Amino acid sequence: MTPRDAWDDEVREAYQRPLAGETEARERAIARLRGEDARRAARSAEWWLDPNALTMRPLVAAACMLVALAIGAFGGARWMASRRPVTAPPAPIAVEGGDRTTVTFVFRAPGATRVCVAGDFNGWDPDATPLTRVATGDTWTARVPLENGLHTYAFVIDGREWTPDPSAPLAPVAAFGRRNSVLVVGEDHVL
Repeated sequence: MTPRDAWDDEVREAYQRPLAGETEARERAIARLRGEDARRAARSAEWWLDPNALTMRPLVAAACMLVALAIGAFGGARWMASRRPVTAPPAPIAVEGGDRTTVTFVFRAPGATRVCVAGDFNGWDPDATPLTRVATGDTWTARVPLENGLHTYAFVIDGREWTPDPSAPLAPVAAFGRRNSVLVVGEDHVL
């Protein structure tokens, strides 16, 4: 065995020998860590009351507030746009021909997937006269030949929501409690 090998063996034995107080130090460290975990668990419910729990630079805080406000404003504007009231489209347009007049019904229904017109001219069938979506996306139209005279009608949105035409006069309340629109198809005008 060379002197270098002997020296390596001595160093190895020195590392393997327990130090005085090592066991007690290990136990104290473990106990302290356990106590720290218990204190941290107790503080976890109260961190939001601590004024020093969250700190950031003022510029970062201002940037975060601006981003939050921008997201809120954008989301609010989108929500309000989807909730805006249906504006009155132009009144029905008529093209005369004998005792019948072709009337173009126009209705704006944002978010609708199907719109029909139901009235005394089609037996109040909510599926008899579907409207066609115009390229703008929320405007619906249908051309319906009607006999000259007085007609009452309503639009049916997605097969369940009955709505009077906002551009036409309202008829008196019907026996079933719903208001309908009135359309007068005459000799030279639609009212």
